[in-house]
Amino acid sequence: MKIESRPKLNTDLQQSHPLHQRSILNYLPLAIITLLILNLLATCTNTSTLRSAISNRSKIYVQSVDGTTLEAQPVDPLHRSDATIRNFAEDWLKLAYTWKASTEEATNFVKERGIVFPREFHIASIALEPGYREAFMDRQAQKYQKEFAFGNYITGRSQAYVRVFETGGSKVQLVEKGVWDVTIIAARTHAIDNSIFAQETLNRVIRVKAISPEINQKLWEQETYLGKVMNEMQQQGLQIVQVSEF
Repeated sequence: MKIESRPKLNTDLQQSHPLHQRSILNYLPLAIITLLILNLLATCTNTSTLRSAISNRSKIYVQSVDGTTLEAQPVDPLHRSDATIRNFAEDWLKLAYTWKASTEEATNFVKERGIVFPREFHIASIALEPGYREAFMDRQAQKYQKEFAFGNYITGRSQAYVRVFETGGSKVQLVEKGVWDVTIIAARTHAIDNSIFAQETLNRVIRVKAISPEINQKLWEQETYLGKVMNEMQQQGLQIVQVSEF
């Protein structure tokens, strides 16, 4: 009986043969590990850079009037201290409603939109938000038409002085970020010459908001008391958005 031998398998495959090629899946674990290492290195680098930027953040310097250079701390642009807000509102109220007698009638008033306003009141109105400013001025002109008419103070026949009661101080209350209400207890004295003829309650709630201060531009170039007050108020970065009586 003759037994036929099986043909021998050829294991000598050519290098270009598909069966001889190594699967790409064999390299996948190595590729994943490499990517993980690169990602870890990038994360460490970014963290180091961030820490370096925080520790080496640029410093802010300011120069005082006498030329001394001081290092300053950066603050929230909407931050204002209670003292700054309180002084701003009180100074505005005093400026707006103190109408002094003057022998020069021509410089004692300003005419706007057909209405003649006492000069102090008109100057103070610049601190009001545009749009609200005009409406507020018109309401005040109507209110004082019957009593304490503008004309009497413009001509110098009458004068008025404001007194803010300091007992306990004006109250500053936060409404929302960058907006505050200032409650002021005040009175106004009206006089003709040296004779007082009326006392007016001038209690007000003045709502102010933080704005960008106009440091490099002055509202009033004239070196007068009124101009100085307005320029100082302007640099405090506050604006009046509402005035209520109580």
